[in-house]
Amino acid sequence: MKRRLLLLIGLVLAAVLCGCGKDKMTVEGENDKGLGYYKSGDYETAREYFERALKLDSKNKEVLNNYGMALIQLKENDLALEQFAAVINESATSQKALKLNKFAYRGQGIAYMQKLEFEKALESFVAALTINTESKWNIDITYYKANALECLGQTDAAIDTYTEVLSMDEDNIPALCSRGNLYREKGEIDKAIRDYDQVMSAEKEEYKAYIGLYSCYRDKGDADNAAKILERACRLKISDNEDKYLLGQVHFYQKNYTSAKIEMENAIENGFTEANYFLGEICMEEKDFEKAVEYFENYRASIITTSPTVCNQEAVCYLELFDYDKAQQMIDLGLSFGASSARQQLLRNQIAVYEGRYDFVSAYMAFQTYIVEFPDDATAIEEYKFVKKRLGYE
Repeated sequence: MKRRLLLLIGLVLAAVLCGCGKDKMTVEGENDKGLGYYKSGDYETAREYFERALKLDSKNKEVLNNYGMALIQLKENDLALEQFAAVINESATSQKALKLNKFAYRGQGIAYMQKLEFEKALESFVAALTINTESKWNIDITYYKANALECLGQTDAAIDTYTEVLSMDEDNIPALCSRGNLYREKGEIDKAIRDYDQVMSAEKEEYKAYIGLYSCYRDKGDADNAAKILERACRLKISDNEDKYLLGQVHFYQKNYTSAKIEMENAIENGFTEANYFLGEICMEEKDFEKAVEYFENYRASIITTSPTVCNQEAVCYLELFDYDKAQQMIDLGLSFGASSARQQLLRNQIAVYEGRYDFVSAYMAFQTYIVEFPDDATAIEEYKFVKKRLGYE
C-alpha cells in the first residue's frame, strides 16, 4: 500500500509539472492568463505567462505585442522595442496584419516616450494613425501624439493635436486638462479657463482641473475665486497615490507648507518626481536657497521637459546666492521657450542680474523694452526712474 501510495503521489506530481489532461499549455491559454494579470496590474506575472506562450510559438505576433506592453510597464523599453519590431510588417495588406502593425507602432511610440526619444515616438504614433483600421484606437494614439509634440516643445502643434482629440471625444478629460495647461503656459488664460470649466461641468472630480483653474484665477489677480477653487479641491475624493500628490499641491497653494512638505516627500517615494518642484518652492519660502536649487535641479533632471516657470524660480535662487552667471543661464533657458506666463518675471529678473553686476547701462536699456511690454508695472517704472537718475540721464 505504501509503495502504491508513493507511486500515485509521483503520478499526480508529474501531471501537475507536465500540465497533462485539461491543464495542457496552449499559446492561447497562456496568452489569456497573461492578459488577465496585465489587466489586474500584475505585470511581472503577466510577463511570465507571455514568455511561456512565446516558448510555444516564438513568432506569434499577438503575444509579442502583449509581451511588449508588459515590458513597457516594467520599464524594460529596449526589450519591448525588440518585440514590436518583430511584429511590424511594412508590406502587410490583410486586416489582421494591419491591426497588429497599428498596435505595435503604438507600443513602439510609448516605449520611445519612456526613453525620452520624442522624435522617434512621434514617428511611431504618426505611422500608427496612417493605418486605416481599428479606428477606435485613434483617440488614444492621437493623445499620445499630442504628448510627444508637447515634449518636443512644439506647443502650438500640441494644442492643435489635443483639439483633434477633442473633436473625436469632446469631453476627453486628459486632453482638456493638457490643452488647458498649454494655454495657461502661453498666457492665454481665458482659453485655459474654458477648458478647465468644461472638465468641471462634466462633474469629474479631477484635481488637475481644479489646480489649473486656481492657477488661472491667481494669474488674473482674482484671489477670491482662486481661494474658493482650492477650498472645493480639498473636498475631492482621494482614490490613489496621484490624488494624494495632487492634494499636496492644493495644500501648497493654500500655504499649508507643513502638510504639503510631508505629502510631497511621500509623493517622491511613490515615483512622483515632479514633487521636487514644490519642495523647492517650500525651501524658497524658508530662505534655504541652496536646498531649493537642489530640488529644482532634481525636478529638471527627472521630468520629460522643463518649463519657463522652474527656470525663473531657479534664477531667483541664484540671484539670492549672488551667482549671477548661473542666474543668467536659467533666464536664457526660460526665455528660449518664447511666449509664456513666466516671461514677465524672467525679464524682470534679467534686469536684476544687470543691477547685481552694477551694469546699469544694460539695466536702463532693458527697462526701456520691459516697460513698453508691461506698462502697468508701477514698481518697475519707479525703479527705471532710479536707474535713469543714477546714470545722469535726467
